[in-house]
Amino acid sequence: MTELEPTSPAPVRNEVPFAVLVSAITLFAFVAVGSVVQLANLAVGVWFTEVVIFFGIAWYALKVRGQNPVRATGFDSVTPTALGLGFALGLVNYLAWAAPLMGLAERAFPQKVLELFDGSQIFQHQSKPELVVIVLGLGVAAPVCEEFFFRGLLQRALMSRLEPSMAIVVAAFVFSAFHLDPVGLLARFELGVLFGLLAWRSGSVWPGIAAHAANNLTASLLFALSDKNDTGQAPLSLVLGLLVVGNALLVGVAKLATGRLQAPRPAERIDVDPLPLRRGLAQWLGVAALCIGLLLAFDWRGAAIKLSEAVDPLPKSTETSLDEVRRQARRGEIDLNRYLEARAKAKLGATPQVKE
Repeated sequence: MTELEPTSPAPVRNEVPFAVLVSAITLFAFVAVGSVVQLANLAVGVWFTEVVIFFGIAWYALKVRGQNPVRATGFDSVTPTALGLGFALGLVNYLAWAAPLMGLAERAFPQKVLELFDGSQIFQHQSKPELVVIVLGLGVAAPVCEEFFFRGLLQRALMSRLEPSMAIVVAAFVFSAFHLDPVGLLARFELGVLFGLLAWRSGSVWPGIAAHAANNLTASLLFALSDKNDTGQAPLSLVLGLLVVGNALLVGVAKLATGRLQAPRPAERIDVDPLPLRRGLAQWLGVAALCIGLLLAFDWRGAAIKLSEAVDPLPKSTETSLDEVRRQARRGEIDLNRYLEARAKAKLGATPQVKE
């Protein structure tokens, strides 16, 4: 099978202003709405942010623009080989670049900053069912929805005016910046470049989705297996060793992937009748309101507890001492005011009382 040339959209018209506007709207929705829903319930919030904000806004923006969202991103076309190679590249890249860059970043930032942006905190105070939903959100929803937005919409729009290499770099930087995490900025930028290259070479977002899933699932698995009390940095020799060995493996997998990533139906722009803006906005707002309403209907106690904790956080050791009182309040076994009183006492150094 001969190698096919990378695919890129025909520069029919300047799509950059459109991409900038949609990115600004998405960032506002992410900060103003998505972050609040995540604070109220992380398990629901992860899926809400990915599906409703990243995927939903991109989907409706393309439809309002008069483009077929499925064909514009190559979302309907991929081969099992390309999917497997994308997953393998994401897995090896984690060892070659993502983990080492995070290890080096941990040496460059002060401890207070590392604690503030410690991603492992998202797993604290979560029930086992919630942990399963969160891991699935990070391993399934995030790769699908973020690649649809950043590579399917943003990168391809940038390619209408920029050279492919520049469009990939810009989209990767925006992807990393959206996570609002200075510690992981460089590592996520490198990941964005990898996902962008896969989307460009294949003409589909799916190889990048597979690589994204491999990265996120590997990170989640390693955290689950790690010692939660070990806050030390990885030895520099281990970081450098991963760079050397990981890149050797990465080169091998990349050579294997050459010419095997092309989608049967590469992404292409197909104009359709534009969806009226008012109708698209009403549909998106309806879905968002329904999701938030269901969260409040089924877990208003949990939402109230977590929002109060976000407004007035306590030291980790104090928060841990409140675990049982928190569970009782969330199940309705004690009044929410009892829990808030326990938090106030714990803040002053008193031992929280647990219902017998």
